[in-house]
Amino acid sequence: MLRVVKSELIRLNRPSFMIGGVGAMALFGSIATVIGFAAAGKAGPGPGQYIPTVAALAGSDGFTAGLMLAANLIGIVVLSFWAIAVASDYSTGFIRLLAQAEPRRWRLLVGKALALVLYTLAGALAATLAAYGTALVCAPIFDVSTAAWGTDTLVTLAETFRNLSLSAVVWGVIGLLIALLTRSSGVAIAVGVGYVVIFENMIVAVSQDAGTWLLGGTLTALAAGGTSAISFESALQLGAAYLVAGILIAIAVMHFREITY
Repeated sequence: MLRVVKSELIRLNRPSFMIGGVGAMALFGSIATVIGFAAAGKAGPGPGQYIPTVAALAGSDGFTAGLMLAANLIGIVVLSFWAIAVASDYSTGFIRLLAQAEPRRWRLLVGKALALVLYTLAGALAATLAAYGTALVCAPIFDVSTAAWGTDTLVTLAETFRNLSLSAVVWGVIGLLIALLTRSSGVAIAVGVGYVVIFENMIVAVSQDAGTWLLGGTLTALAAGGTSAISFESALQLGAAYLVAGILIAIAVMHFREITY
């Protein structure tokens, strides 16, 4: 298994993943923090409901309060590079060589997933640190008190990193599954963006309660450590259910599909 993971890490070690994936996650974390400070207290519908209040920004964890605004955007980035990593094996025909080298296909899939998890953790760490650094710059600009920020800073950063990582990994598994089913990264990305931007918002507009169990709402709550609508424990359980279901379906598809191209 370690050899499979190492092989995948070597293949993934290219600028497009580091800049387009990890870099984009850090960028969105920084932008979301700026928006959080600039629009503090101006909550609105859709993603605007997660805009923090001034009091929240001044709290002990205020330097990460704006990060949840980018939770779904970061999720889409992760979904995209997981989907590209999977679909490229089929588009290039490399999957045939992989299957010949490792007949146990579940090992190929799990090894790839573990390698992608490591990249996702790097991106989540970059996004967390970018949000923290941006908050330090934004606080004096927007006259937000930082008196409480010195309390358990490392613990808060660690919890934020943990929550964002958990959310992002589930997004990645969804991207892996869609790409595996369609053999197309474009379709996987289109489905992910269309679902979050259009479909889920349409469902929530009809039924507010649906947002507590739909994928986007659940993973946003997970990244935020829980919200008023859904607790962290409930979000964690739902996220784990999405993760396990996605992995099991992906393993089944990988096992039974004929690889002839």
